[in-house]
Amino acid sequence: MSELEAEHRAHYQATVVQEALRTAAADGDPYASILLVPDDPYPLYEQLRERGTLHRSAVGVWTTTSHRLANQILRDRRFGVRTPQGEKPPEFMPFDNSMLGLDPPDHTRLRKLATPSLNPRRLAHWQPHVERFTDELIDEMLAGRGQVNFMRAFAQQLPLRVIGDLVGIPPHHRQLFFRLSRRMAYLLDGVATAPAARGVVAAIAEMTALFQEIIAERRADPREDLISDLLPAVEDGRMTMDEMVPLCMFLPLAGTETTVNLIGNGLLALLEHPGQWDMLAADPSLAPAAVRETLRHDPSVQQYRRIAHTDLQLEGETIAAGEEVAICAGGANRDPEVYPDPGRFDITREPGPENLAFSAGIHFCLGAALARMEAETALAALAARLPGIRRAGPVRRRGSFIVRGMLQFPVSLR
Repeated sequence: MSELEAEHRAHYQATVVQEALRTAAADGDPYASILLVPDDPYPLYEQLRERGTLHRSAVGVWTTTSHRLANQILRDRRFGVRTPQGEKPPEFMPFDNSMLGLDPPDHTRLRKLATPSLNPRRLAHWQPHVERFTDELIDEMLAGRGQVNFMRAFAQQLPLRVIGDLVGIPPHHRQLFFRLSRRMAYLLDGVATAPAARGVVAAIAEMTALFQEIIAERRADPREDLISDLLPAVEDGRMTMDEMVPLCMFLPLAGTETTVNLIGNGLLALLEHPGQWDMLAADPSLAPAAVRETLRHDPSVQQYRRIAHTDLQLEGETIAAGEEVAICAGGANRDPEVYPDPGRFDITREPGPENLAFSAGIHFCLGAALARMEAETALAALAARLPGIRRAGPVRRRGSFIVRGMLQFPVSLR
């Protein structure tokens, strides 16, 4: 099959899938409507909730918006991110063979090697850097015309600067890393057009070559960063270079996207609730509570997929080996059985059970503490230095049912 024929086939398959989703949505299936990426998926999660704690969608996927059940499945070793045979699930997009796309024992081994780079001592070292980067970005915004796209001017820039230093990406490589990351972000979105898929494959190849060069530089000049930390594991055989390169590529990609959208979603929620923003501006020490409520109310990652590795009974239903469960974290984080008045955004809310914004179990986000620290620092500084910031126009969201965030978020600084 020629490349053109393959692209035509992929385009045809994507068209068929979209048509099937539209048909299922028209027939009243809320999960199909979620997959069509509405601006506001939360009413659809409530429709799913009305169908029970575990519901089989017309698109063939089991779904849950129950916090209790979602938390249980994420911690259940009978589920994994690959098929029972250890194969990658059929996806519209290629996925990586880094820690993010592996089950135990390989996932356990690689996570153990990566964890020390994100321990509390290392994060304490990065706190002053995050504060400095935050102030620099606010200075740059203030030096402009008074109105900016907050996502491009701030939310995308802060995690990029932090992750660049933490991973060990030299400054002269960072703009290329950022451009390639933008092209690879479709990996996190689940579904893309055939041209976008082709672009991702090309970006992965370019990113692989880039990190091979960066790793060679760090081998010659080791620093206090993730790449330098992992190189001894390659030298003594605990990790292969074929594992290290994807891990160094995809950890910063996933961590950057999560933090970018946490910051953006947090500021948007605060500005849409002026009383909450005024409260934070009067007392920036409330930033940790604002971040916690953002993670619950409008998380960056809306869904996790898990595949049953064996036939099992759950909530009175039989899930066969190989079947998928879509864990709707955006819905589980608004489960009224866990969070009173769950649709209300309230930074003074009493902390309840841990929300699922960073997943749970063995795939709990390795960079969760870093993301929280960046977002808390950002919102505290924005509230202290820009108390008069206001939304200045409509937002434009990214077209994803997995990652919830914005591409355009116009704000006025004065």
